[in-house]
Amino acid sequence: MGLDLQNDYEKAKSKINAYQTTAETKKANLLKSKEKAQTSLDKKKSDTVKQISELENKAKDFVSKQKNEIKSEVKNQLEQLLELFKQTFPPSENKSMDTVRRIFLEATQNTKEKVKSILIEEIVSTIGCSEEQSYEDKVGQDIYIKVSQIDLFKKLIYSPDDETAKYYYEIKKTPNGITPYSLNRELYNRLQNLGQSYETEYGTSYYGASGQELFNIEYVQSYPSNNPTNFGDFYKINLKPQLNNTTSVTDFLFDYYNSIEIFGLNSIYTELLNQLFGGFDFKLSLSTDKMREEKKFDLIIKRIMGVCSDPTKNIDVSGNAKLNDLDLIDDSFFEVTNQELRGIENDINNIISGLVEFESCEGVKLPINPNAMFSSLDQVITETNPSKQIDLIESGLDELSKDPNWSNQIPGIGFNLDIKGGKEISIKPKKIDRTILSPKVMLGFLIMVKALNNNLANTLDGAYDDLTNFMKTFRKFNINFIQRIFSLFVEELFLIIKRDIKRFVEGILLDIVKEAKNKQLQMYSSILYALLIAGEALIDFRNCKSVIDEILKLLNLGISQLNIGLPTFALAASKLLSGISDTRALSNVIENLQKSGLPTGDLPDGSSNFMNNAFKGIIDGMNKEQAENGKTEVFIPPLTVVVPPFGAGPGVTKFSKGFGKSF
Repeated sequence: MGLDLQNDYEKAKSKINAYQTTAETKKANLLKSKEKAQTSLDKKKSDTVKQISELENKAKDFVSKQKNEIKSEVKNQLEQLLELFKQTFPPSENKSMDTVRRIFLEATQNTKEKVKSILIEEIVSTIGCSEEQSYEDKVGQDIYIKVSQIDLFKKLIYSPDDETAKYYYEIKKTPNGITPYSLNRELYNRLQNLGQSYETEYGTSYYGASGQELFNIEYVQSYPSNNPTNFGDFYKINLKPQLNNTTSVTDFLFDYYNSIEIFGLNSIYTELLNQLFGGFDFKLSLSTDKMREEKKFDLIIKRIMGVCSDPTKNIDVSGNAKLNDLDLIDDSFFEVTNQELRGIENDINNIISGLVEFESCEGVKLPINPNAMFSSLDQVITETNPSKQIDLIESGLDELSKDPNWSNQIPGIGFNLDIKGGKEISIKPKKIDRTILSPKVMLGFLIMVKALNNNLANTLDGAYDDLTNFMKTFRKFNINFIQRIFSLFVEELFLIIKRDIKRFVEGILLDIVKEAKNKQLQMYSSILYALLIAGEALIDFRNCKSVIDEILKLLNLGISQLNIGLPTFALAASKLLSGISDTRALSNVIENLQKSGLPTGDLPDGSSNFMNNAFKGIIDGMNKEQAENGKTEVFIPPLTVVVPPFGAGPGVTKFSKGFGKSF
């Protein structure tokens, strides 16, 4: 296995292709091939014309790519694994992405508690405190937090009663003390009541999940400081004492975050639809500056998803970055290139015009249908059963891809859109981060930053007011948090791929065993089979190298090579080898043919590939001759006798190599 990750992924793809083609070739019906031979010959001319046409199209695509280079995405680990997964499905089936989509949606729902724990761990790490550190000194004192620093996506300017903006809020208002509490709605409510505190309105402070009062909150437009009075929009927070004086940072964070829902399928689906279609940005008439900032944020998230924990080389902002130390990331990592900026401006212009552009539509711009999006969302948010919600999301995406307005413009387009492929799958982790960084989540984070009264707390007001500078200010938090969330999805997909690869390798091993003539080899098959499930590695799914290494290890079980010149102890174990295998030899040949660019799949008419059948016949014939008439003559040199010192025992022969020829 090479050090280059891309090369390793290409190796894995090559082996999977070879396994598939080997299995298909062995099942081929030679009689069917003969009956359709003439039809196949007739199609060769048209197939050649088709290839020439494809070359012409590729030339056009190259010119188009130069004009729109930004649209081509650099593959991160999840995207690489998605490509591997698609290869494990027969070409005739198109269910691979549907399968993954379902699994990812279920993973989104099932990992809520994991995500919450990751969030708290990274906050504690970022603010530089221990689990036992207390905020006791700040109890009863006022803390001021800028509204702009918790409302990163500027959603609190919209009312939760707005027909479009309502999807960014909790479904309904909840009473204090009821979990999960609709705190985003309440934060908006506070902004509408300048100078009126939560305690004044409701008669009590904000409750944590434990039932204890955590803090009082009030919207103000100024606060005193050592310098002249600070003017702006601020939330004034007054922390309350806790039972038994348990004012530890960790206890506060757990109590606070357990009182709210940090993200849900509703919010994930909202962000996903907006990413795919831009309908929310269009209906809310977002300013170009705001849309530009959010799209820059998405690009930075993509870069972070491309960062591996492999300690091999310095970072590269292209998206395939590798990283050894977070200190290597400077501010330039969070800046977009001119090409990326041109792509952003194109997307913004489309949204302003009420249009959406899909990669699979060859640049055709289609009208946005916000009402269809909202209708699909309404079905999801009114359903309380998570499994049924997932069903509705899946069916909603399918229906949205079949928009009649699009079909009238481009017949049959609904079955070819990227949302029916892997695009919406690969962006799901990005949407989770968007939803998590909502005002209610950021509030708990910044309360504890300010409560510790360190250098970060003292400089926070001037640190950032937008998404990009937030990413810079809290780079350690953002990179670690995003990577850990991303790794949850990598793990889910890896387990699926590993299962399918085991299936491939098992089939190859069974064929090898069936071909064995020696019963001892058949007994040894149980050992080979056990190798598939033995030695399950503990994998860091943020480490790209360990993931692909594990996949290649599985793929190499069925087709392994031995070098010549082995030491004597290895030669002694040669009796355990399976011997020559027709299946293994054919698989090796097919893999080499594929590497050379030669076609190994079925012919256009569905008949078997004659070349594969020819090679199989050659291999079978040669191995038959070897099995029936081949022999090996070996020369064994005189053996050296080793005598123990002082006549302690009889002499023994020393191990030696024999040499010979097979003919």
